Amino acid sequence: MADPVVYINDKRVDYRKASVSVFDYTLHCAIGFFESILAVDDRLVLVVEHLDRMESGLDRLGLQLNYNRARILRTLRRAAKDHPGHVKKIKILLTYGYFPLWPGSRPGPKTIIIVLDHKLEFKKQKLLVSPMVISSADPMRGIKSLNFMTEWMSQKRAHDAGYDQGIIVNQDGHIAETGSANIFMVKRGKLYTPPLEVGGLPGTVRREIIRIAGANDIVVHEKKLTPKELVQGDEIFTTSSFKLVWPVVAVKLDRVYRFLPGP
Repeated sequence: MADPVVYINDKRVDYRKASVSVFDYTLHCAIGFFESILAVDDRLVLVVEHLDRMESGLDRLGLQLNYNRARILRTLRRAAKDHPGHVKKIKILLTYGYFPLWPGSRPGPKTIIIVLDHKLEFKKQKLLVSPMVISSADPMRGIKSLNFMTEWMSQKRAHDAGYDQGIIVNQDGHIAETGSANIFMVKRGKLYTPPLEVGGLPGTVRREIIRIAGANDIVVHEKKLTPKELVQGDEIFTTSSFKLVWPVVAVKLDRVYRFLPGP
């Protein structure tokens, strides 16, 4: 495996020496953003959609971080070219920088780009309902914030129980997403996915799946779904930037419901 490639504020640094100040406010309050981008050779998959989402999150919260779209895009392309891998995962992180309540040094905001080897896999997943419940009214929902505790705990609880991901529901019991992916159900040849208003992330692959379905005359419904309604489907799959499309073969509710990967 190739060594990671790391850029901080457009400058390549040795990954073993890459660091962020302990006075960076992101470390204390998780104020910051991230995006995860798949790259194949030097091609950045859906990069425009990823940067659109990051920009939208900054606008929604009124934050001025170290974000310059043209500069980040140039550095992303340079970083992807610097890494010799065929398939790789790229992570962008925006940190907040210094906050006046903390003494000491005064670090500025940072744009961090990390490129790692990645292997595309086709994995059959098992899901269970997460104990973590989100509020669809939370202004942080739908933003790729570094405040990722709900999603992380959902995944940890699932892994601890022998499952792959946790299904996160909102205050009304409607499915928002899993801990790291959007979710789809197929029933009688139609495609269903939760609407973003219930609190899920506007996934770039989710949007691409909806576009491809429409181009192939597959009816798509953005519909509120409970876990009980989900398991009445003929097929379930999840989508994310690094996994693309993975089938779901089991969902645990009152019992374990089993599925086959569909067409």
